[in-house]
Amino acid sequence: MGLVDLQAAWYGQGTLLGRVLSAGLSPLALAYRAGQAAHAGAQRPVRVDRPVISVGNLTVGGSGKTPLVIALVGLLEARGLKVAVLSRGYRRESKGSRVVSVPGGSALDVRAAGDEPYLIALRCPNAAVVVGEDRLDAARLVIETWAPDVLVCDDAFGHLRLARDLDVVAIHARRGFGNRRLLPAGPLREPLAALRRASLAVFTHCRARSTAELRSGHALPDSLPAASCRFEPVGLVAGQGLEPTSQPPPRRIVAACAIADPQGFFEDLRRQGFELVARTALRDHQRIGRRELAHLARQVALHGADALVVTEKDLVKIEDPPEGLSLLAPRLEVRWADQDGRTLVLAALAGVVAGERKED
Repeated sequence: MGLVDLQAAWYGQGTLLGRVLSAGLSPLALAYRAGQAAHAGAQRPVRVDRPVISVGNLTVGGSGKTPLVIALVGLLEARGLKVAVLSRGYRRESKGSRVVSVPGGSALDVRAAGDEPYLIALRCPNAAVVVGEDRLDAARLVIETWAPDVLVCDDAFGHLRLARDLDVVAIHARRGFGNRRLLPAGPLREPLAALRRASLAVFTHCRARSTAELRSGHALPDSLPAASCRFEPVGLVAGQGLEPTSQPPPRRIVAACAIADPQGFFEDLRRQGFELVARTALRDHQRIGRRELAHLARQVALHGADALVVTEKDLVKIEDPPEGLSLLAPRLEVRWADQDGRTLVLAALAGVVAGERKED
């Protein structure tokens, strides 16, 4: 019985033992709730002299926040705005608030920046990216050093110290809120009542279901506007710099990832037409080091695969791959499910940059 099985139980896919364990953890969930409520009650949001947009979720991992941040940065830049992205930089090898990158300047390496901020910096070269455990401190740093027009906070729905003007909540269209229990009995970081703080919900990983169906299926409050999107592959990239490659797509692949929803990644690869001859799921944010990479390269050779395929978040952390190994990642971009949803998102962004501020 491991964490993977428990997580599967949260989403109704685990073993009977996993479901029993999840239910048995309810007393710990109550203790978690008490601690979380005390922490939230002690927070007094502080405003900065810039509009602030937060992108986050209520569940642990795997809802597609980072691709959504990248998409929103693109929409804001299309309005001619200077955008700065704030991130915690989870599992980075640095402390405090640090500038990861600014246009035209040098960048922190991936170990100091963290994988997601480094990925955002590569995908959003005209934006500034800053990491910091304290988003308020990070916001003040980037305002002082780069003077952006608007701030976008990655994974910050529960980070209440920095006041925000638009709270976007990403919800995995298939997984939703799972069993709707708090950690560790379920996947929720906060009770569902926290959705009252949200300004906009975005269902991610959408396929055939409409936004209306998703709203009903996940019991979203009627007062919360919602849009839907999917993450569509637009080619393959290679190297730590995520350079687009024109080589023919491989057919038989070994797949590996260190993300919160590995099964979702493997399923997406199959939908894209790849034949997965072997697959490896590592811990979320784990670095694929030399030992892991050597093992994966042996898998490629053993199975006669054409390439090793990982996520972009994994690829930016891989240094010195073995000679001759074809190492690739799909580049994903947000595609809005319908024009109404895209219009809703654009209107929400326009309201923020026009100065429509949320009440604290």
